[in-house]
Amino acid sequence: MRTQRRLLELGTRIEFWARAVDRNADEFPFLIRQGEQVLWAVKRFSEFSEFYSYHHRETCEVEFEWDEGVTEFTWAYAYNPLSVSDTGITVLEFGEQLIERTGPEIDAWCASDPRRPRLHFSPPKNWMNDPNGLCKIGDIWHLFYQFHPGGPDWGPMHWGHATSRDLCAWLHMPVFLQPEQNLARLGATGGAFSGSAFSDRGGKVKFYYTERLPAYDLFSGYREVQKIAEPGHDLIKAERITTVLEIRPEGVEHDFRDPKVWWDETANAYRMILGASVDGDPAVLLYGSNDGLEWHYLGPLYRASTNFREEGARAVECPDFFRLGDKWVLVMGFVGHVEPTTRRHNLLYALIGEFVDDRFAPDTPELQLLDFGTDYYAMQSFEAEGRQIAFAWLFNWEYRKPDGSAYSGEMSLPRVLSLSEDKKKMCMLPAIEVDEHYAAIPVAQNQSGVYSLPSGPFEIRLSGLLQGSKLVATNSGELAFAVSIADGVLSIRLAQDDGSIQYVADLSGGKDLRLFHDRGIVEIFADGGAVCGTRRGYANIEPDRLEISTSAFAQVFERHSK
Repeated sequence: MRTQRRLLELGTRIEFWARAVDRNADEFPFLIRQGEQVLWAVKRFSEFSEFYSYHHRETCEVEFEWDEGVTEFTWAYAYNPLSVSDTGITVLEFGEQLIERTGPEIDAWCASDPRRPRLHFSPPKNWMNDPNGLCKIGDIWHLFYQFHPGGPDWGPMHWGHATSRDLCAWLHMPVFLQPEQNLARLGATGGAFSGSAFSDRGGKVKFYYTERLPAYDLFSGYREVQKIAEPGHDLIKAERITTVLEIRPEGVEHDFRDPKVWWDETANAYRMILGASVDGDPAVLLYGSNDGLEWHYLGPLYRASTNFREEGARAVECPDFFRLGDKWVLVMGFVGHVEPTTRRHNLLYALIGEFVDDRFAPDTPELQLLDFGTDYYAMQSFEAEGRQIAFAWLFNWEYRKPDGSAYSGEMSLPRVLSLSEDKKKMCMLPAIEVDEHYAAIPVAQNQSGVYSLPSGPFEIRLSGLLQGSKLVATNSGELAFAVSIADGVLSIRLAQDDGSIQYVADLSGGKDLRLFHDRGIVEIFADGGAVCGTRRGYANIEPDRLEISTSAFAQVFERHSK
């Protein structure tokens, strides 16, 4: 047994997920003592990663005892509810000794990973996917996200949580939401799936989300219900959870998730959309409520044409619906869809139109492709101080992250959404906070040439005639990425691409392009943000050489925290 003494303040909480490595080990592989008195102990861990919580009742020195040879602690942290909003959690590592990391120490530990991106949010450990519950309360931005504390692979879903004062530097917070049942012990998947924040008419923040009940098949037969999580005043924990919608409409089999709620002034009532499929066609469902608790079905807000079902789409996921100026924008991801011409998976689309009398009338039936790279998924946006801000989960659907990493999943850079001048396209550009937080150190300012790249993130900017431009980054002579604009088509290729999928977008009239590269993440913004492309690769992620061939004015900047 390992032992280590620590001073714990009154009110300290210790929360962790752990499982037995050796099921035949002696009893009590984890204890907290004060002198000879046992304050708290685990008699025996199970083979499943399960949640444990200890609440310390008085300020005193305690001794931790643990056996790292028989127990795997997959995620552990401590915090004091009175100070965690300012300090964040203290991550605990029970190994040969107890290691504690708080705030800058967590950042430094993450930064020591040579393969972890620096500009993009990621959890210290374990699996992360969709952004959830995005909001700003006072001066604090809140990012919740789908999280599996049991390891770096997808599993029973929880809500992780981080806060920021500038959308770029983040403090890690306690896990906010957990599944209603111990899914690992049930041998099931599911849990607290995606959802969004909503301030009711009294100004109280609530979180509408989907609970997938214990499921034993990833593609059929599961049940999904909608819930409200009501937090305490500090937004640290969900203190009350209420189920508000269980019954699915006719034609909806099992996909019934990812609520977005707003107050509709015209109807003088609440409205909610859900991602689903109706008789096999991907769809967005519209619900109404007078009190936010009792919901009634108003009908489909959108139903995809049959070609999406025929091309593999199972449902709409993570729908978003919001106003930009005098227009309404509907954003949708079609899970399972394979675009037949380019073979791209799970693309993200938008429609712009009018929303009148609970009917959405798109200005055109043609869907706008929001990101031609495919690795920008499950986008969620929210309004704050006159801006519509969005994050998305970055995920390569073709190539999984190599084994051995402590974590999996990153968020995109924060983006601000707007409409083009003609109101025919939704545009996305990096939030101004990105330029305010990260210094831009000039590496090159020329039209064309070959440049040595710094270690770490960099940005390329082109302005002027883009046609014929080519950007090729290599690592020790091996391709990292290649971006070209030829015959009105913008394309990107990463080291792992075998040519079977074409990552392309029309770009005939644009005169500006920004490209951010951050250890395998490429985010492209062209034509004022009307054309965007995001890729996440895992090979040759630290290019050392850049060749630029262009008639446009080219600039290259090293990007790092100021």
